[in-house]
Amino acid sequence: MSIDLALVGATGLVGEAILEQLAHRDLPVGELFVLASENSEGKSLRVGKKSLQVRKAEDFDFSRVQLAVFAAGAAVSQELAPRAADAGALVLDLSPAFRYEPDVPLLVAGVNDEQLGAARERNIVAAADAATVQLLLALKPLMALGDLTRVTVTQMQSASSSGRVGVERLARQSARLLNGLEASEGPESQYAFNMLPMAGRRQDNGYTSEELKLMLEARRVLGQPQLAVDVSCVQVPVFHGLSQTVVVQGTMPITLRRPKPAGTTPPGCRWTPTTKPTAPPRYGRSAPTWACELHGFARTSTGRVI
Repeated sequence: MSIDLALVGATGLVGEAILEQLAHRDLPVGELFVLASENSEGKSLRVGKKSLQVRKAEDFDFSRVQLAVFAAGAAVSQELAPRAADAGALVLDLSPAFRYEPDVPLLVAGVNDEQLGAARERNIVAAADAATVQLLLALKPLMALGDLTRVTVTQMQSASSSGRVGVERLARQSARLLNGLEASEGPESQYAFNMLPMAGRRQDNGYTSEELKLMLEARRVLGQPQLAVDVSCVQVPVFHGLSQTVVVQGTMPITLRRPKPAGTTPPGCRWTPTTKPTAPPRYGRSAPTWACELHGFARTSTGRVI
């Protein structure tokens, strides 16, 4: 059985990545509609061996599809996602537009799949941010061993966390600096050859929007509103990628000699022993180290539990 699908925001960075994965994976997609703003209307996008013409999202009849994926930002989702849901399409929204609404489930596949049934309330599913997905998939096996009490995250964010604008800024500034010019002609922050101790907009509570997003989403997905989650984000001069160093406290009976994390392994996670020690001995003993490789639509991260 195939599913007719509409992708809103097909010309953006995320939209392009989704189309790339649709072209390389054997998914049961019937008719595919690529939608964007009026500025991109009429353009052609290559999806595998097919060439698809971009249509204006505002004019599209969403009753023609069973699934509508929104990757065009919160403003577009707030305007068009309810219309698509009312037309009978199941909406998967990748923006923060609905992540904190109580009648819209916030999902990380393989972590809280049981919440998918709640989508019937409004026919909308909110997808957690990429940083939240990466973190919770890595924590899932540990959660099967006991309760979490505190999670502390140091997150290194690439330019792509700001979308195409961030990627283009890094490329432009790098070219200017390599040619002996100032990084920028205007007041924008320097991404190139620099590390910024703040990623996102500063909030009244002292955290940034990127830090607060991970904290709130992790608590909601896990159903633990009182969980202590502390996040520090750093902007690094890399085009794509996301790295997290995580310290976990809880009631999990893990010892230095434990052979590997036990419990349920999330989809796409494979535990393999490292071939070389990656940390000095602690308390006079060597701690076994295991690497968790996470594979989804694309390989997203490689981490280790020490």
